[in-house]
Amino acid sequence: MPVPKQNRSVDTDNIQGSIWPRLPKYYETYLFFKITDNEKFRQHLRGILDKGVITTGTECEEHLKSVGEFEEACAYSRRHVPEKDRKPFTAVNVAFTHMGLLKVEHPEVEVNFAQALAEDPEEYCRDRINEGLFEKGMFDDLVYEGADSPPALDPDFRAPPGNESKTGLDRWKWRVDGVFIVAAHNAKALRRKIVDLEDAFNVGDADENSMKIAFRRDGKTRPGANRGKEHFGYEDHISQPKIDGLDDPPARGEPQACPPGYIFLGHEGDPERRRGPKWAKEGSFLVFRQLDQKVPEFEGHLKELAEKIPGNYGGNPEKLGAHMMGRWKSGAPVAKAIHEDNPDLAFDNTFDFRPKKDIKGCPFAAHIRKMRPRADKKRDFGSEEDDENHKPLPEPGEDEAFDEGQKEDASVILRRGITFGPELTAEEISKGETIEHRGMYFVCYQSLIRDGFNFLMTRWASNSSFPEYKTKTFPDGPGMDPFINQRLRTDHPEGHISLYDGSNPNKTVKLDLGLSPWVDQKGGEYFFTPSIRALREQFSADTVNTEGLSVS
Repeated sequence: MPVPKQNRSVDTDNIQGSIWPRLPKYYETYLFFKITDNEKFRQHLRGILDKGVITTGTECEEHLKSVGEFEEACAYSRRHVPEKDRKPFTAVNVAFTHMGLLKVEHPEVEVNFAQALAEDPEEYCRDRINEGLFEKGMFDDLVYEGADSPPALDPDFRAPPGNESKTGLDRWKWRVDGVFIVAAHNAKALRRKIVDLEDAFNVGDADENSMKIAFRRDGKTRPGANRGKEHFGYEDHISQPKIDGLDDPPARGEPQACPPGYIFLGHEGDPERRRGPKWAKEGSFLVFRQLDQKVPEFEGHLKELAEKIPGNYGGNPEKLGAHMMGRWKSGAPVAKAIHEDNPDLAFDNTFDFRPKKDIKGCPFAAHIRKMRPRADKKRDFGSEEDDENHKPLPEPGEDEAFDEGQKEDASVILRRGITFGPELTAEEISKGETIEHRGMYFVCYQSLIRDGFNFLMTRWASNSSFPEYKTKTFPDGPGMDPFINQRLRTDHPEGHISLYDGSNPNKTVKLDLGLSPWVDQKGGEYFFTPSIRALREQFSADTVNTEGLSVS
């Protein structure tokens, strides 16, 4: 259970619920919008705020507790619940791109920013958020300075031809202004909520609308026993960072709690805390990214790749898949269940990859280790080598210097995405190739995109030398994340992962992954999710009529 409300570091009545604790959902739609009339939009936004339509963290918390699902990573929260037995709950959250914020902020802010930009493009403007990656958006960030290939991106997330020659604000006008996240317990309730929301902004009325829906993305949890799993079959959203002063303390062996400012702006741990505008407090940067998954291809490649390391994986593609992910499909960590799945360890989070240079346990480049390296980025303790008798870690509070060296760094993110698309069909299984469109809408929150999502993607997932100091992998390095790696430059090698061959504990063998043909990264966008107070005081104005929009 979380910290009692009166003692919390973050005001959960003021934050949007998708950030914390999460939106309760079986269905979720992302409505990407363009603002057509700035002042009307501000008025319409005030209208839905006055009616309590934007769902707070407290509201989500109360619902999740009422159905016994506040704890996300457990079997009960992922059990199958027939539609007729689900407790009704719908939710709406909103976030803005850099361009959207400029349209809905107080008019003088846009004037001040435009003037500062004209006088000096590098000038720091205290009236607004100064986060370079947020300003330029995902396309500019990961195409011009990263690894995304424009032809491979979804057209909705791709700049028009010739856009690279534009400068200033003109360069970003093609982007959407924001996104409404709408979640519900069933498809009918979701549709009704979307209609109500669109009516509140007069969508479809050419004379009275304040926004138009540019495009949408529809997600839903997988059915039956697969609730909580992504399409490759692995449990998702297990190891979320706990927030100091908000969540219950971590159990012994779990990563330490992180400062609230790693997720929420304006709090301890926020690197821009003393520079950002006051209205940004308790907001958070949202990253949306579409990942298309090719399930038959993944399963086929596992069978082929497993035979290339016969001593450890031959004839056992399930084990290879678990070692590439870092967890078995039950959720059991490979760090504890090395050779076979152990459902008793499902959702276990009490491990840290020590001994840090042991090649017989979790591979250094496994997905969960790349994304949260734990002891690989912590102060050393005891033996780092393959040592089954390495001494246990000190109890929290026993060794102050050790505790200090185990603190989480600012790379942690809160993951809030959802799967999309149908289940695997009989035709796809028989042909061994993807026919239907499916995958994951990856969503995460952080207080700085450069320290969070961007850092994880470019510095860790696609860096074959990370984690560092793994001399037993010489000369190939640990390898790349098998699921989300990208070639950062054309002269870089294609992906590989270094693995134990089953007999030589002193050196890994290189398994070539090619270009990871089982995940297509289709692009996305960067947003800022304001607090409820900021929505009311900074981004909305006196109301217009919103008769009929319900809160439930």
